[in-house]
Amino acid sequence: MSIFQNEFSWSPSRQRMFESCKRQYYFNYYGSWGGWEQDADAQAQLLYRLKKMTTMPQLIGTVVHEAIRQVLKALQMGRGVSPSAVETYAQNLFDQHLRDSEQQRWRRTPSRYTNLFEHYYGESFSAADQMQAVNRIATSLQTFFASDAYAMLQSVLPEHYLSIEELADFALGKTKIWVVLDVAIRYGKSVFVFDWKTGRERPSDRHQLAVYALYATSQWGIALSDLHLRDVYLQTNTASSVHLSPDDLAQTRTFVAESIEKMRALLDDPDQNTASQDAFPMTTHTHLCTTCPFKAACYPHTTPTPREEPIQLSLF
Repeated sequence: MSIFQNEFSWSPSRQRMFESCKRQYYFNYYGSWGGWEQDADAQAQLLYRLKKMTTMPQLIGTVVHEAIRQVLKALQMGRGVSPSAVETYAQNLFDQHLRDSEQQRWRRTPSRYTNLFEHYYGESFSAADQMQAVNRIATSLQTFFASDAYAMLQSVLPEHYLSIEELADFALGKTKIWVVLDVAIRYGKSVFVFDWKTGRERPSDRHQLAVYALYATSQWGIALSDLHLRDVYLQTNTASSVHLSPDDLAQTRTFVAESIEKMRALLDDPDQNTASQDAFPMTTHTHLCTTCPFKAACYPHTTPTPREEPIQLSLF
């Protein structure tokens, strides 16, 4: 069994999953732990395999983010890029992910190869659906190259890049907080943080940027007034800037601290970060189960309720 310690931490994505469905949260962060080991029990191996699954919208986002990351890495090294070459790269990357999933390479290494939800669960996925996904990727990249954000990123010196899709952490109290900033740069006396979105705008997007502000102000010593946070929605060609006050930042700290407290309250032993499945109830919003990767282990025969928007917790 795994020699790694399952240490408690917090992230915006972890918080969203906790509020969406606590049973999914348990499967993702506790039930699947150690499932990568050959001698793990069958349930842990199953949950780990399901945890690594991705849906088509998620795959589109992954491909677009990886393509943009390659562009920004080239800019950071002082090299130019061809938008058409980037689009071709993204198309090839998408095709490779599809082949990996169709050939079920994930059965050997779930963490390395794509396991597409639509393939695994036998969802209908036609040639027209595949072409629509390809078009969404192309549209996203075209929007990126035409954006004000890209123009700004082209104009800064390589040494002014602070982060490009790097997993980073900071501490809030005794808890490690994880963040992944799509890109952050110094621009004059200011710091700009851009986050690329391939889906629709959600209230939680603002929450995520507020957590990024906690990271930026604590790690880079930037004044809040000099920090510019912007979501760029690549499908709709729109951008949304978030302007935070000191009170907003204080509320963000409180929000994260309260979220941590709620998560830890369900643990068997908070110090050891151990948990039992029964302490994490299934969601009552069963329409969410239709797109949940863990539906093979949970609610396998339940008819979803009519679609409704999940409850959105307000940060401010």
